[in-house]
Amino acid sequence: MPMFAGLAALALAVPGGAAEPGGSGAICVDCIAVRVGPPAVVRGPFPDELDAPFTALRLADGTFRGFSANGATYAIEGRTLWDMAGPRRQVLDAGPPGSAADCGRWLTSAARQDGRVVGMVHQEANCDYAGGRTDKSMAVAVSSDDGLGWTDLGTVITGTEAPQAGRINGEGDCTMVDGHDGYFYAYCLRNTDWQTIVVRAPADDPAHWHKYHEGNWNEPGLGGAATAIGFIGPGAFYFEPEGWVAAVTVDPWFGGVRLSLSADKVSFVDLGEPLLPIDGAEWDRPADTDLVAYGTILDPESGGNTVGSRFVLGYIHVPAGKGFESRYLVLREVSLTLADEPPAAQAGLALTRWSDPSRNAYVTATGPLTGDRTAYRRDAVVAYVLTRPPKGVAAIGFAECSGGRPDNPDHLLAEDGECAALGYARERIAGWLYAAEQPGTVPVYRCRAEETQTHFASSAPDCEGLGTMLFTLGHGLAP
Repeated sequence: MPMFAGLAALALAVPGGAAEPGGSGAICVDCIAVRVGPPAVVRGPFPDELDAPFTALRLADGTFRGFSANGATYAIEGRTLWDMAGPRRQVLDAGPPGSAADCGRWLTSAARQDGRVVGMVHQEANCDYAGGRTDKSMAVAVSSDDGLGWTDLGTVITGTEAPQAGRINGEGDCTMVDGHDGYFYAYCLRNTDWQTIVVRAPADDPAHWHKYHEGNWNEPGLGGAATAIGFIGPGAFYFEPEGWVAAVTVDPWFGGVRLSLSADKVSFVDLGEPLLPIDGAEWDRPADTDLVAYGTILDPESGGNTVGSRFVLGYIHVPAGKGFESRYLVLREVSLTLADEPPAAQAGLALTRWSDPSRNAYVTATGPLTGDRTAYRRDAVVAYVLTRPPKGVAAIGFAECSGGRPDNPDHLLAEDGECAALGYARERIAGWLYAAEQPGTVPVYRCRAEETQTHFASSAPDCEGLGTMLFTLGHGLAP
């Protein structure tokens, strides 16, 4: 599997954390608060796409064109960014035999510039995926018809070492952002040490790139040396309210999806809490845990990765017990605010109640509704759970549990470690609730619907008239 091959090794090789080569003192990272909304499955399952960061463009008629890739790149039309379930058409294919793209071309990001679209294209060559070998590089292409036809400007980023048999070589997996300073910036994965590097080109001349090296931008994109800026991942975006470049990446050592921020485009600091907690990042599928991959940030109005204080987190989701034939595209709304003082909790994740036509309930924070759960519809956001245990305050970790049998469609939120004792199967981590009431919190109750005898969650002591309150699970951040 193409781009998956490199990230599979990355999940085993890189302890998390962004480096700070020059410091990012302009950012009060402790003053930031984020709230992450419910998951929406907008595409999938697919065995042969969703193998790269998802990118999109808003068209002149107000509709959207999304791009999904796996060797070939496909365009999908939709009324909104959330309407991406439709048919696809191929817009990029593998290059000719012997070329730098003879194993495929993946469009990873697109930006409008001077009446055309500039696309960053991941390439692979000499691939033997079963033997653990592929050679990665990056090209730039331009389009005058909103991404349906592309003109290849050639390879622009390569590594420093000669390809070697039996290993992943080169530099790739880049995403590109408009730095709003006359340059495009590409944040790439270097396969020799699994570090992130940054490369830039004039926005009006995107065929010529130079790497950041020892404080300067004078090393050529083709074969030049580059300074590692840490492991921030390649999922970059531009946060317009503050003029920051930021990046999201899945970091199992950090415990989830990590957000990193930079005021100078090369020196990054991390938000202290994950946007989304995970149980693991196992690429050898099927596995006992979900896989979250290829994090990306999109603007809901333009589709691009220059965003305001409300944006969209996208990622590829493979459910526990499933292989890469079951890849889904998940989108979540996110808000990011800055305060004068550090908030009590930086990251909150929507604890959401869903129900199916039979009024069976499902409560989830981390898990998207896939497979036979696509009939469920959202009822309410009950509260926001914490994505990491708070310091100095008692909290309880919870898991999402299911009946695990066709004759038991029940789902509930239970203290982590108790699913099996209650007769349920543990599906995944949900997050943490405060053990006692705190300022700005609401209670979260376990309730039971009398008609179906299934469980659900509510922040109202009367369970909103939908059932009977059993007891208090804990306290979450108020919606």
